[in-house]
Amino acid sequence: MNDSPERPALDDQTEEPAFRCAVARPAYRRERVMRHPRIAIIGDTRLHHGELTDAGAIAIELATGWPSDVGFRSVATHGDAWEELDALFGAAGITTWLTIRQPESEPEGKANGHSASIRMGDLLNVDELFGHDLVIVASRDVALRRFLADLPVHTYPGVRMLSLIHFRDGIITDERLEDLTRFDVIVGGEADFAEIAPAPNGRQPDCAVEAMVPVLEGTNVRAVVSWGKHGAFRCVTRDKPILTIPPHHAPHTGSDAPWATFVAAVAMGMALRQDWDETGREATRRFAIRSQALRSERV
Repeated sequence: MNDSPERPALDDQTEEPAFRCAVARPAYRRERVMRHPRIAIIGDTRLHHGELTDAGAIAIELATGWPSDVGFRSVATHGDAWEELDALFGAAGITTWLTIRQPESEPEGKANGHSASIRMGDLLNVDELFGHDLVIVASRDVALRRFLADLPVHTYPGVRMLSLIHFRDGIITDERLEDLTRFDVIVGGEADFAEIAPAPNGRQPDCAVEAMVPVLEGTNVRAVVSWGKHGAFRCVTRDKPILTIPPHHAPHTGSDAPWATFVAAVAMGMALRQDWDETGREATRRFAIRSQALRSERV
């Protein structure tokens, strides 16, 4: 886009001026307008001791830690939950697509506290969701996860998808490995992969995430990423059997924030098309910084 309109060329009938003014004319050049990565998160969260968990924690860490445009889609359990969650997301600069679940579809209502979840059958603006550079699927609903994972192949081939398998309430026990292979990147804790990885055929893998190597063969999966103790980064890709980046020292905390900022760093690496070594170093660094900050706040 030009900084100013094109100057009309003089035609053959235009007289040249008798003298020229010695004023430098600005150079007319095209400048590429840089924009922030656009990342959508669809999933479940709840307010726990003043902090958001799971999908909500990732959204907050992304929006406050990186220049990015973050959108969050879920369905609040009731009106009070909607107000609280919408205010928290709004304060972080996150665009929310929050609606309120009808009482007849969730009779527990306020017994679930201030929480939000999304499942198959909830209203979803698919074009808006997949108009982003990256979609993070952090919902526990297996049917919805399958539906979302299948869409880019047919309709939105440019969008990358990250699947979260780590949740405060534990892994999704009824999700099959073949369902996960539809995503571009799978992220979770080392302990999560120890539960879902296929049984080794031959040599015993050195770590749980390495046992996921067979999952990459002939599938959509570009990488499987895990965080370990103190935020250690491990990753298997189609090109590298195992990449390990040792962690910085990070004190233990019960907050979701350190692992959420780790996932956020992986998401940004995907959106910016960084290599996995660079992404991993940033993820471990952010994990340690966030853990240390939480410790300082609570001392």
